[in-house]
Amino acid sequence: MLRLKESSHESCQIIGIRWAVSVSRCTDADNCTAVNHLDLVEASGSLKQILPIDLPWIPGHEFSGVVEQIGSDVAAWAEGDAVFGTTTGVGAYAEYVAVKAAAIARKPSNLSFEEAASVPVASQTAWQGIFTHGHLEKGQTILIHGGAGAVGAYAVQLASHAGATVIATASGDDEAYLKSIGASRVINYREAQFEKVLREKVDVVFDLVGGDSQKRSFPVLKEGGHLVSAVQPVSQEEAAKHRVTGAMMRLAPSGDVLGSIARLLEERTIRPDVATVYALEDAAQAWKDIARNLSGVHGISPSGQGAAKPRSHGKIVLRVASGEDEIRTRAYELYLARGAQPGRELEDWLQAERELTAE
Repeated sequence: MLRLKESSHESCQIIGIRWAVSVSRCTDADNCTAVNHLDLVEASGSLKQILPIDLPWIPGHEFSGVVEQIGSDVAAWAEGDAVFGTTTGVGAYAEYVAVKAAAIARKPSNLSFEEAASVPVASQTAWQGIFTHGHLEKGQTILIHGGAGAVGAYAVQLASHAGATVIATASGDDEAYLKSIGASRVINYREAQFEKVLREKVDVVFDLVGGDSQKRSFPVLKEGGHLVSAVQPVSQEEAAKHRVTGAMMRLAPSGDVLGSIARLLEERTIRPDVATVYALEDAAQAWKDIARNLSGVHGISPSGQGAAKPRSHGKIVLRVASGEDEIRTRAYELYLARGAQPGRELEDWLQAERELTAE
C-alpha cells in the first residue's frame, strides 16, 4: 500500500509507499517496481561523480501502489487510491517509499499493478524527449534510434499517435513488433547504415543508442531540426555546423505528464509491455537479465553459458512483498494442508492466519 507523509519542506508534499504484494500464485500484484538500466549504473559507481549514492542505498525509480495514509497538506489523494509514479531517485525496492505527490498519477484502471509499474520512467522519458525537447509536431518525421527498447517503444507509439511519420533503427527481428506499434519504417542497423538509406531528411532524431550513431545523425536532420539524446551529451559544435539544435535530456518526472500518459493507456491508444516479472528476492537475476540485454554493462556478468537467450521486449518488473503477504501465503498453505470443512472455508483460513500471527 501507499502512505502519504507530510514533507519537512514547506512547499513539498511527500508520499510514502508501502508495498503489500499478492502471493506469487496471483496474476495481479498489489504493488510493484521496475528494473532500469539506471539502477545498474548507480550501483556500479562508474558515474559516481554524476550519480552519487549514499549507503545504505535502496534502488528503484518507479512503482505502482495504493495510498495508505495522507498528510494534512495533501488534498489531491485519498487513502485507497491506486497510483503509479516515480521516486526521487531511490527507494522503490522497499515496503515503503517516500515520493513527491506531484510525481504520481492515478493508475490506469485497465492495467495490472505489474504493468503500471513498468510505465513511469520509460514513458515519461519518451514523452519529454520527443515533445518537450524535440518539439515534434503533427506531419513531421522523426528518427528513433533504439526503437525496440523500453523508451523507444513508447517514443514510437507517442510519435505515431501525434501524427508524425516514425522511422526506427533496430535489429531485423524487431521489425514486425515496431510496425505493430506505429513505426512506418524500420531500418535494420545490422544490414544498412541509416544515413545511406534514408530518402529524405527528418525533423527530429531521438537518440537512445549514442556513440557513432549520434554522430552520423547530424547530416540526416533538416536545418532547424532537433537532435535529442537520452544517453550522452550532444556535440554543440556539430549541431552548429549542421544548423540544428542538440541537447542531452534528463528525465524531470511530472504527475501531469504521467496523467496524460495514463489517459492514453486507458484509451488503449498506447500499450505497456512487460517482459518478465520477478519476486523482489530474485532482483539479482533481474539485474543479470538487464546486463544480458546490454552486453558488457558495468561488470555484471550475464547468467548461464552457451547461446544467448532471445531478447524480450518490455520492462522487467519486481513484486515487492510484505510481511502480511508472507502470513497470508503460509496461512493459505496451512488451510489447504488441513482440508477445509464444507461451509467453513473462510473461518478455517482466518483461523490459520490467526495462529500464524500469534507465533
